[in-house]
Amino acid sequence: MPVSNKPVPNLTPQIAPPGNRKLSKLQQEFNAKTEQIGQLKQEITTRQESINQAQKRIEKELRPIIEQQLEKRVDLAHLLDEAFSLPIFSIREKLKLSALIENITFDLISNYERRDMINLHDKYAEVPYAERDLYISEESDESIINDVPTVEGNFDDLDDFERIQAQLDREEEQREQEKQNRQKSRKTKAQLAKEAQAKAELSNISKASRRVYTELAKQLHPDKERDETKRAWKEEAMKRVTQAYHHDDFFELLRLQMEFMQEQGQALDQLADEQLAYYVQILTDQVNELKAELQDMLTGPNAGFYSRFGGTPKQMNQKFKAAKEDLLKELEQLKLNLKTLQDNPQMIRVLLK
Repeated sequence: MPVSNKPVPNLTPQIAPPGNRKLSKLQQEFNAKTEQIGQLKQEITTRQESINQAQKRIEKELRPIIEQQLEKRVDLAHLLDEAFSLPIFSIREKLKLSALIENITFDLISNYERRDMINLHDKYAEVPYAERDLYISEESDESIINDVPTVEGNFDDLDDFERIQAQLDREEEQREQEKQNRQKSRKTKAQLAKEAQAKAELSNISKASRRVYTELAKQLHPDKERDETKRAWKEEAMKRVTQAYHHDDFFELLRLQMEFMQEQGQALDQLADEQLAYYVQILTDQVNELKAELQDMLTGPNAGFYSRFGGTPKQMNQKFKAAKEDLLKELEQLKLNLKTLQDNPQMIRVLLK
């Protein structure tokens, strides 16, 4: 069940005990489920906001340095190309130099969209980039057809977000495929029956959402309200109800229903046990859905990215400070290496060793 990453409202549906009377076990369970959902949604929202913020900071703080590094790598490729014709290199060294230029240019083209380097790549490569790119695409398609995803590339160095994300996506795809292959071979009749039950429960959530939505739509229809203040409140409430319904968010629909009941002066503790038990079951299903969503965030494609760049504002500041320092250090080293090679082409021979 998809869950919106919108900020979680402060009001959580809770049944307050009337007078000195204690809540029933079912009412306590209802309160526990709604509180758990509120906490899970807040944790998911906070984590997603951190990821979004980290992506923006990468674009603003790190990408400019990465772009400078790329330009220096382009300069290095051209410098090596100019040096290739010098008589100082042996045949073996020229072979190494040719392979180095090919690797640098291929990385720039394939990972950074520097298509201006294709001609230089093809000058030294046995296979033109267009043919190599086509071969890789066909190999990738074949791996998908054969259910054997491949993971390629070395990402030890800090790189731009798209490259990090692509690697994480491939790793997650491979793990998921391996998991599915294991599950296919181990599934029993009982497991298949459990999956069918889970699908039925998801269907129940949708039915429950439609039921609550229909009830609220009837109660909140602004056209039937003559009081302007109440009419404005109903119009706003109806927008929120419709949004929650479209996201199939039963918890939010239920929260809005509780809010409406409170607005109308209706006591939440008067809900019938049968209806309350039904709500508890639906809320339990939503708890499981949110737990699965959170688990996916903790172990899925964005887990590595979050660990590297996300966290509290203080943690993010520390991580970005360290990342920026590393990138600047690498940039200065690139500049120094370029100057050294420009001033003394003989140092290229040292590089080739």
